[in-house]
Amino acid sequence: MGLDLYTLRKKAILLLQPDGRKKTAQVLQLAISNALGQDVHDAVDQAIRNAYKQWHYWRIIPDLVVQLGMDGMPKIGSPIFEWGSKRVYCFDNELLNPIGYLGERELAGFLFRTVEEQRRIDDLATARDIDEGRTQVYRDFWRGEIFRSGAEYLSYRRGHSDFRSDDRVGRKGAAARAEKRLSKILDLIKHIEIKGKEASQADIQYLGCLKEKATQLGCCIQH
Repeated sequence: MGLDLYTLRKKAILLLQPDGRKKTAQVLQLAISNALGQDVHDAVDQAIRNAYKQWHYWRIIPDLVVQLGMDGMPKIGSPIFEWGSKRVYCFDNELLNPIGYLGERELAGFLFRTVEEQRRIDDLATARDIDEGRTQVYRDFWRGEIFRSGAEYLSYRRGHSDFRSDDRVGRKGAAARAEKRLSKILDLIKHIEIKGKEASQADIQYLGCLKEKATQLGCCIQH
């Protein structure tokens, strides 16, 4: 299972907004990789207990969090999320839409990089990798077509490409992807339910999310 568990830490990063204002974002650090694996069951429970212990006397959960790796070190390009959860942990699949990213480090903190700025930086890096032969990017996965150059890729990303798939192909591809994702989710549900009474708090929490997502995907596929 590829699911990772993140927990809140009592560390904070200062964000420097473009308008000069400063805002604090709490660290959301990777605690357990492969969090649904049978061999990390006890480690997941311990990580969640430790997270709640850290935040036991704090009455206000932070508004913003910065997602970091196992080392807990802030890195340029790390995503920033609005937290809003009453839990002090989450799985990586719950971190869907970042509101921004860490930019360059200044003496007073990290510059706030917008989603659009990060997208442009990522696109330029991908285009460079295409030109240097380090990666291949599909223009149309279902037809096996790839971008032949970084310039072609950037043109497509900027909305000037003539290589857009028609709606029929797009719908067919979306349905196929939904079916594949649903299959994986059903496998995860089965994996957790087999645990029975040995299921952890994290397992039970995630099971409900999986079943809700399976229902949504099932409806999409039918339509």
